[in-house]
Amino acid sequence: METLKIFKCFISSPGDCEKERELCEAIINKINKGALATHLKINFKTFMWEYDVLPDMGRNGQEIIDEYILKSNYDIFIGIMKNRFGHATKKAGSGTEHEFNDALERKTKSENSIPRIMFYFGKDEVDIDHPKINEILEQRKKVITFKNSISNNGLYIDFNSCEQFEEKLEAKLNMFISELSPITNPNEKIKKVDIILKKLEDELNQSLKSYNELSPVWIEPIISAQREIPINPTKNEENRVELFSLIENPTNIIIKAPSEFGLTSLAHYLKLNAWKAGKKFVYIDSKTTKKHKIVKDILSVSQNCFLKDSENIDCIIVDSVCFDENGIMQMIKNVCDEYKSIPIILLNTLDNNFFLKSDDDKVEIRRTFNSLYLLPLPQAEVRKVVLSYAKAKSFVEDCENTLSKVTKDLETLNMHRTVKNCISILRATSKMVDDYSPINRTKLLETILNGIFQDYELPTYHDKKPDVKDCSFVLGYLCELLILRTDFEFSDQYFKEELIKFCDDNFINLDLNYLLNALKDNSIIGSTSSNLNYFKNSYWVFYFIAQRMNMNLKFREKIYTEKKYIDYPEIIEFYTGIDRNKEDALILLNKDLEETLQIVRAKVQIPNDLNPFKAIQWVPDIQTLEKEEEKIGSNVISSGLPDEVKDKYADKHYNQAKPYNQVFNSVMRDYSVLVLMRQISATSRALRNSDFVTDSQLKKELINQITQGWNEINKILIVLAPFLADNGNVAFEGARFNLNEDDFKIDDPVQKRLAVLLAIPTNIVKIFKDDIYSIKIGPLIIDKAINETNSLLKHELMLLIMAERPKKWREVIDNYIVSLDKNSYFLSDTLSVLNFNIEYKATEIEDLQSLKMLSKKCRAKHILKNNNPNIGLINRLDKLEKGSKY
Repeated sequence: METLKIFKCFISSPGDCEKERELCEAIINKINKGALATHLKINFKTFMWEYDVLPDMGRNGQEIIDEYILKSNYDIFIGIMKNRFGHATKKAGSGTEHEFNDALERKTKSENSIPRIMFYFGKDEVDIDHPKINEILEQRKKVITFKNSISNNGLYIDFNSCEQFEEKLEAKLNMFISELSPITNPNEKIKKVDIILKKLEDELNQSLKSYNELSPVWIEPIISAQREIPINPTKNEENRVELFSLIENPTNIIIKAPSEFGLTSLAHYLKLNAWKAGKKFVYIDSKTTKKHKIVKDILSVSQNCFLKDSENIDCIIVDSVCFDENGIMQMIKNVCDEYKSIPIILLNTLDNNFFLKSDDDKVEIRRTFNSLYLLPLPQAEVRKVVLSYAKAKSFVEDCENTLSKVTKDLETLNMHRTVKNCISILRATSKMVDDYSPINRTKLLETILNGIFQDYELPTYHDKKPDVKDCSFVLGYLCELLILRTDFEFSDQYFKEELIKFCDDNFINLDLNYLLNALKDNSIIGSTSSNLNYFKNSYWVFYFIAQRMNMNLKFREKIYTEKKYIDYPEIIEFYTGIDRNKEDALILLNKDLEETLQIVRAKVQIPNDLNPFKAIQWVPDIQTLEKEEEKIGSNVISSGLPDEVKDKYADKHYNQAKPYNQVFNSVMRDYSVLVLMRQISATSRALRNSDFVTDSQLKKELINQITQGWNEINKILIVLAPFLADNGNVAFEGARFNLNEDDFKIDDPVQKRLAVLLAIPTNIVKIFKDDIYSIKIGPLIIDKAINETNSLLKHELMLLIMAERPKKWREVIDNYIVSLDKNSYFLSDTLSVLNFNIEYKATEIEDLQSLKMLSKKCRAKHILKNNNPNIGLINRLDKLEKGSKY
């Protein structure tokens, strides 16, 4: 067995080559981890004076360095020069020339021509106006002279940039590996390594395809050792398992995740990087084999992958493992029994309930497996997908806006944050272009569905693809049957029998086998262990029900009469989004919401004018106020906090565990407050999707009912605030409210209760703003905000306007600030929300400028006691703060 041979590389250069020296170390680390160096049993190690020489006194620096160079006994000399030649030593014109001469002398005396000498010459642009231009030019002349002098001694290499230097050095070191590898027949080995490497890279790339498009970026998955999924992604790193540990030290593990999380891509990534590390990981998909064939198939796959070399397998990866499938436990047992000493990684695709069913007691596997869990993406990783895709597709839109759309769509549709789901949203938006609205998700799903059927391969006996509208029509009927029987699982037989009759009755010619296979292959429909089918994401059911409502009056009336939209507000969203002109829905929702408001008022009996915020004064204490006021000292508009901070904040308030629950829950009609909240959500979405409804008075009535609903929730939360602060959660009439303790780390119970009370307005807006807001509804919201007489509702509408910033928002907020009392809570809260949007949300320069000016106006109004401070007073406050504090 060949042993690893290590070659030491001495890096010699003047002081202007810092970047290139850093690149030398990076390149060598990369090569050492690569397949070629690993399989040909060669590694490199750098020797650099700044890291490997112990400082000393009593001699000049070069003499101290020379001593360590001599001890290093390096094998390769890598010289680099650009514009600077360096300082003279006792033996040469510069330290680098001195070290080159020593290397050349040593090489001449060596029997095996060691060290190998590689010299790289580059150059940086010279600033002719530099104060030391003469010295720079003199140094450059010395470099040219030196370059000419060594040309008689061999070959040197020119480079024009860091990228080119990196490319050329890596290529030469790889040549060195192939020439000096200690193994027999290195060229044959190189050819084999490259063939296998290319094959494994192709397999990874193929697995990264989503809807026939290659993922634009590899996102390293987050693997956790903890079974419980953190509620928000900020906790994802706490139990993270590094991928390289699975390669360096493979053990018996089960990696669990729902479908579409990229388990197959992870398998191919592990297999590829294991090969680069000199190991053989064999991959087999359980769907492509049988329990009695798997042992034989593993041997066959290994021989095929590693060119007949099936010895010394380091790990076996079994993909598509579902423990409740018939025969899967016996399959795993057969692998464990045959390959007793080889670690096995099982990639377990979980059902949508995320819990495993009991294993078959008849099959006993005498091997212990540890469980790991693949987690959804935090926003920082979603950002990478968005930026890469936008760049690849040349998106014109600002990437922050695209990121916001994608994250909102994923959350609203209750989709996991995975690369594939991100790409499905991005792909649809790129096709919709100007027709895309982050609030019309009916059009979004329609585009995704069109893309699926467009890309899905036809069986050979078909001459054309089925009409997507026919498919939606038929699936709408299927979902009608499912929702009316309140059972959402169905067999293949049920699917075909019910739909064949429906197609015949409606004179539709549709290949139902093709349709079912397309839905299964594109992960719209999944299967249980008992071979029953189900829609893997509930939004598809709601989408098809909405299509059915649009086509069938009788069914639509049944949904309205039974108020099914309370159970599933998404139905109304998708229905009104079809043509954005569903006046019938607005009329019904207006009437139903008024009835529910009356029921809630009768039950809770809280006075309608309950509003403690009017009596509360400016909130911050002196210490907090001083900190806030220090921020105004700068006259320069900053760019806000970095993306990393914004992403972490967004993650903090995102529930990544919610998409694991795709169940269909109904709401007990006696739970009036929960019913009210569901109706507010459904009515808001309908209003948002009704920009083509021409009855403006109906729209005004509807937004009034919606805000009256907000007010009822306000009153309930005001009363419950002390209990929420003391207990962390509180439930009332079916609605449960939970306190995010990370936002309220306050020891004093009185102060904590006050803080919870003061957080109510911003949280009401946070709960409902994504249901109601769109650009086109902006004028209606502004009209309501201006004319609202309830000070709390007016404030919440103004918070919504500050958050979303429709046209004319600055004028509206400016007038609102002027209207407020200079010591009021509402002015203080306005300032806090403005600052929050400056730091976390705003990306447009014009918006940032407006937000900062309005923030300064709030401060100036409070501190200088002027009702409507002009720019002069605001600038005066800037000057005063440089010398004093308030």
